[in-house]
Amino acid sequence: MKVEIHRSEQRGKASYGWLETIHSFSFADYFNPLRERFGVVRVLNEESISGGHSTAPHTHSNMEIITIPIKGNLEQIDSNGNRNLIREGEVQLLSAGTGITVSEANLLSENPGSFLQIWIFPETKHTNPEVNKLAYYSSVRKNIPHLIVSPEQKRSVLYIRQRAWMYLLDMDKGSVVDYQLNLTGNGLMVFVIEEVNAAGGQSTGMIPLKCGVPIN
Repeated sequence: MKVEIHRSEQRGKASYGWLETIHSFSFADYFNPLRERFGVVRVLNEESISGGHSTAPHTHSNMEIITIPIKGNLEQIDSNGNRNLIREGEVQLLSAGTGITVSEANLLSENPGSFLQIWIFPETKHTNPEVNKLAYYSSVRKNIPHLIVSPEQKRSVLYIRQRAWMYLLDMDKGSVVDYQLNLTGNGLMVFVIEEVNAAGGQSTGMIPLKCGVPIN
């Protein structure tokens, strides 16, 4: 297995005062021809919104958008009249389909709220927009990948319109997990949220870390 490590400090960054955003792939004013996507993963942003602020309404279409709060709670308001509060320990999947306008807000706290937002190209396009949420916090067990997103319709897993799987992994220091790909030919991307150390195995893709998001 070919292993390529992208360091945190190598990501693109933008600051708007009340909004701090860090881009793993080319996004907005950040462009890196060597980092435009990973397979069907188009965007992986780490964002922080100051208390009492919200982003301007913006429209998505034909994109699967996964939102995971890291610290604090996030409210998402959409053009279908939904106000979805995504709490720490929850993950939301927005299937934008034919098109939906949204804004993200941190209106319930004076403290900054940070979250990950991952955009994945769908295999099936022009579907009706749909929003689903999953609480995972109490289900995550140490050193075992916990499935949160899958193209297979399962209980307690968010359904995605793409052959992509996403897990959360909380590991003890020094532990190693042998992760097997769900689909031969897929790659494996691991985003380290809080790093202990990281190394790529030559054949098994073993990556020691405290908490991360494997996607394949």
